[in-house]
Amino acid sequence: MPLVRIKSLPFEQDVAVNQALSALSEAISNAGNIEERHVMVTWEYLSNSHYIHNGKLADYQSETTHPLLVDLVAPNFNTEEEIALMLELIANTIAGSIPISKENIFINFTPAYSDGVYDEGHVIEWDI
Repeated sequence: MPLVRIKSLPFEQDVAVNQALSALSEAISNAGNIEERHVMVTWEYLSNSHYIHNGKLADYQSETTHPLLVDLVAPNFNTEEEIALMLELIANTIAGSIPISKENIFINFTPAYSDGVYDEGHVIEWDI
């Protein structure tokens, strides 16, 4: 059930965000041996001049400033090593798909707990 939410400023040039989303979904599915139907990835644009970093506003996403903001929600049974691998996978896949430096990606992990997720019409409980 990994959920990846990405936020960025709009890009000044055309960027194939849809292809980046597909590549990320497939990479997570393959790496985690998870059916792709259980992987969710979204990308939202922040409004121009609605993101300040290092005291500076920006209208467009830069390759090296104003980091992409990524939230990863995944089950709490993942080990620290598995979480670190997912974070690296996400950063590498994004940086390989769009014009953004890997060093300009910020990812936050939030654990999801058994009986704390509603999906496919019911509360999900995982057996560990």
